[in-house]
Formats: sequence, structure tokens, C-alpha cells
Amino acid sequence: MSITESVDEEVMQLVSTLNRTVNNPEYILSLCLSPLYGTESKWLLLAELIEHYKLQGVEHFYVYIKDIDAYSQKVPSNTFQLIHDYVKSGDVETIYFSNKQHRMGKDWQLAGVKDCLHRSRHQSRYSLFADLDERIMTTSGNISLAEYISVRRRKHLLLEPEVWLGHVKFLV
Repeated sequence: MSITESVDEEVMQLVSTLNRTVNNPEYILSLCLSPLYGTESKWLLLAELIEHYKLQGVEHFYVYIKDIDAYSQKVPSNTFQLIHDYVKSGDVETIYFSNKQHRMGKDWQLAGVKDCLHRSRHQSRYSLFADLDERIMTTSGNISLAEYISVRRRKHLLLEPEVWLGHVKFLV
């Protein structure tokens, strides 16, 4: 990969690029959840989010936790038990952020996005990034996100193999 000042300038490839695509990832579609923080109860929203995205074809969830409200910590049947059950089933991987570091909420969100990008890249072909209160779904037809991505990928690989939804291809 290199940068030139004009179209006619000779390209000097000083840094080679490597294709790090995983041919057979463990998951096709995963979801990176923005870090949970604050004092509001979250267990109902979390259950709704996970079940919604399971119906959309998401196979694995990366859940980032900064803070859990006091109610959910005291009552084992709520958030911690819910998360524990999803972890035990293999659907969820939890990542806890340290309370020792003070950052603003958006800084924790950026840390979660960066971590999940690297964490999921060798396990999942595609990753969605969403907040606890966001639901992503298709608006055309009665298909899940996973089906939509599969159809779009096949269509564009046949017609335009160099360009398609969410994919950047570099010359090696």
C-alpha cells in the first residue's frame, strides 16, 4: 500500500499488505455490544437485544461491561445470572472493563469498539456494532440480517467481485 501525488507517478510498494481473511470462521455474524455502564437496570433490555439478534441470525455476542446497577448485582436472577446463562450456552463472551480507570462514557465506547474489532476478526466473518437500545433489521422482504448479507455477498461477488457491501479489497 502506498500513496502517490499524481495518477502518473510510479507506485512504490514499501509496505506489503497481507490478506488476513479467515477462510472458515467460527461464526458468520456476531454482534459487538457497546459497554454497559451507569446505574439503570439493564437486564430486560439485554435479554431483548440478544433474542432479537438471534432471530436476525447473529451467532455470537461480545458484551462489554463497565458498570452494572446495584439491583442487578444483588439479585442473582437478573443481569449477572442472565449473562452467566448466555456465557454458559456459548452465545456470549463477556469483557469487563476496570473500575480503576476513570474515563468518560464515550471513551469506554471507543475502547470497546477497538477491542471488539480485533477480538472478532478471526472468529467471525461479519460483525455488527450496536448499543443496548438499538435494533438493526432489514426493511425489504421478510429475511434476517444473516440472510440479507449472504444474498448480497453472492450477488455482488458474481457481478462485481472487487466491490460489495462492507468489503474493502486491497491489491497485494
